[in-house]
Amino acid sequence: MLSLITLILYLLGTYLFWRRIKGGDQSAGQLKATAGSRGIYIAIAALLSVLHGWQIYDSLTNKGELNLALGNIFSMVCLMTMIMFAFGALVRQITNLGIIVLPIGFLGLIASSYTPGPALILHQAPPSLWLHLTIAILAFGFLCIAAVQAILLFLQEKKLRSANPGSLFPALPAIQTMESNMVQLTLFGVILLSVNLITGLVSSWQVHGKTIEFNHHILLSVLAWIGFSALLIGRKLFGWRGQVAAKWTLIAFFILILAYFGTRIVTSIILA
Repeated sequence: MLSLITLILYLLGTYLFWRRIKGGDQSAGQLKATAGSRGIYIAIAALLSVLHGWQIYDSLTNKGELNLALGNIFSMVCLMTMIMFAFGALVRQITNLGIIVLPIGFLGLIASSYTPGPALILHQAPPSLWLHLTIAILAFGFLCIAAVQAILLFLQEKKLRSANPGSLFPALPAIQTMESNMVQLTLFGVILLSVNLITGLVSSWQVHGKTIEFNHHILLSVLAWIGFSALLIGRKLFGWRGQVAAKWTLIAFFILILAYFGTRIVTSIILA
């Protein structure tokens, strides 16, 4: 019942964010972007994060052991995206990203509640693996929000360059602001992804007895790291802006999705 209520709240929250991004909160052409009104949307995201986390805790942990079922991991990274969004909205103009972030959380909760997939219990996980998973989820959360910002940036700039210019979403901030948000989120994400790759070496040694285990996950993670790093370097050296920067972000994030979930989807769903 609680899961169903949370899913309904996700849908209701998505509708409220949709009204905001379409300018439903505007009056006389001015968006009511006061601290109070913005705080309401942040509170919605925070409440959904709490309810979401409450429900997946039992399915993710079992007497101190990890259940790394595909649905649980997917739900956890969706939850971390929600949490990063709620905190990020306190200091950056990213509140309107909720129009995409909330549906992501909705899908994550469905995955853990109704389609978790085969259980994968990890007994006596070493502290380094817990640290590795935590940093991995944090990195994915930042980079997922950066990708969401890239989607809106790409659509907004494409609309402005079209034969019928005008704002696609009136309530969105300026393109320069969205681009700056995307780059800042990507920078934090790359830093965490770098740390994640290092902690992965340590946990691999403790779990498998060898530092480097070449597989699809490692290869794709490194390629994603190169893609995001190339964006930051290209922006600094070559002035990549707008759609170019957005495309780089989305391509790198797609590779990261394959790194995090590609192999598990094949083994846990398709082959199963």
